[in-house]
Formats: sequence, structure tokens, C-alpha cells
Amino acid sequence: MPLHAADLLTLAAGPLTASVAPRAGGSLASFTAGGQMMMRQAPDAHSTDPLTMACYPLLPFVGRVAYGHFTFEGREVRLPPHPISTPHALHGIGWQRAWEVAETTPAQTRLTLTHRPDPAGWPWGFDAEQVFTLDETSLTIRIAITNCASAPMPCGVGLHPFFPDRLSARMTGDLPMVWESGADGLPTNRTEVTAVRNFTKTRRIAPLTLDHCFSGGKGPLDIRWDDKTYGLRIHGREAGHTVVYTPQAEEFFCVEPVTIVPNAMNRPEGPDVTGLVALAPEATLALTCRFEVLGL
Repeated sequence: MPLHAADLLTLAAGPLTASVAPRAGGSLASFTAGGQMMMRQAPDAHSTDPLTMACYPLLPFVGRVAYGHFTFEGREVRLPPHPISTPHALHGIGWQRAWEVAETTPAQTRLTLTHRPDPAGWPWGFDAEQVFTLDETSLTIRIAITNCASAPMPCGVGLHPFFPDRLSARMTGDLPMVWESGADGLPTNRTEVTAVRNFTKTRRIAPLTLDHCFSGGKGPLDIRWDDKTYGLRIHGREAGHTVVYTPQAEEFFCVEPVTIVPNAMNRPEGPDVTGLVALAPEATLALTCRFEVLGL
């Protein structure tokens, strides 16, 4: 179903504005401060492609699942590959579905998604929710998933924001461990960061070629731009992991708070390392991230 301007839910608080596109994967379409884009903006109000949005949800898994295949508690699961990651599955279900608007006010929107067991896809039923809240200094996004199946479900959640102007961006934060990535984009092994990937001191994004998951960090991450008035501080490190993606051919870059490592279902490490949750029936896993505007 085409997305029209009326389908964009607009939030406003002080100098901040945001818009939400429920039908485009429950995505955030824009986030601005005093007119400055804090995240990449969707190209127009008619876009239904999450890959053009400011941020989209990740659930019930994050990143690639190798060959769309894993076994969990004796149950073999095969997931359809995604065209941009073939032969692997990618980023779960949430970003590929239209979400329902549960309620909306001038400063908050709550979306819901219902999934029921799919023999050709994700075999566990779940209910999901996103709450977008805007105040005069920050945008907060809470994402949650509840297991509606009668057996435990493997899962993780996260957010996939796209930030603009990679060439002028700098980032600072504690990211002490990194998962090396193979040519297929799947993590191979976890190791301490070396100087080239150390963000303890401010690093320019432009020269970096990263598509890696970092683990073990504490505290917020700061993003600033050389030629812009405002910066961003990302709170949400209870996620446990952060994917940093800096494609050299693109204008954008991504810093993704996530609760699990990509391909966690197939990793030999335990949940204390990968973050994989065996979510019990009727239990809920949630992540809250706050994007604070700096310089207001």
C-alpha cells in the first residue's frame, strides 16, 4: 500500500521534530533539530522502502543469519534470504512489515506489530511494540518483543539508524571489543580493538571501512560533524553491542545499538558473549535508546 503524506506521523517538541512511517517497516522517516538533519531523511513522503529511512527496527534478530539456517533447542529453522544479503537472512521481520498505529500524540507515537507462526519463515509467534517519544532535547525509541509461542524463542532487538554526512562526521565512545568480519559479512571471532578501530579518542568516520559489531562498551557514544551546529549523544549501551557500518561509497554511516551479535544463533559462544536471549513464553525483551541533541 503506498505511503502518503497523511500516513507520516509528525512529532514536535521545542526545536526538535520527527516523523514516523508505520507502513514503511515501522520506520523513523526523519529527525531534525532546528532544521538540521540529525539522521538521514527519507527522500519523500511516498517512500515505503525502509532502506531509505532515518532508522528502522531490528527484531527478532540482528544482522545476518548464515544461510538463513540455525537450530535452536532441537528445532531446525530455515529463513528466506534477503536480496541484499543473499544467501543469508537479514535483520529479522520488523523492518519488512507494516506496523499498526496504537496511539499518537503531538510528542509520542506507539506502533504495534503482530506476527504469528510462519512455517516458511519465523516459526514463533510474537507481538512487538515501538514507542517514539520526543522532548525538547532528545528522541527516545523503545523497542520491545513479547514471545507468544508455547516454547522459548531465540531473539534479540536493535535499531538501525542512518546518520548523514559521513565525510564530516567524528565519533567518540568506549568500544573495547570488536568482532572480526569475514568476506560474507558474518562475524568470525571477538578480539580487543586495535588503534585503527579505537574510538576512545575522537575518530573521523571518513577514512574508516567498517561493517563490524563492537561489544563490551559502557557509557554513551557521541557523534559530531565539523560543519554542523548540533551533535548527537546515543544513550542505550545496555544493548550490550553496537554495529558500526561506514560504507565508503555512501554518504551515510550507521551506528546501531543492538542486544545480540549478528548470527548469534549459530555462534559457539554462550549467551553471555553473544547476547542471544532464549525468551520464555509471555516474556518480553526490550531496549530503550535515547538520541540526545548536543549544542542546543
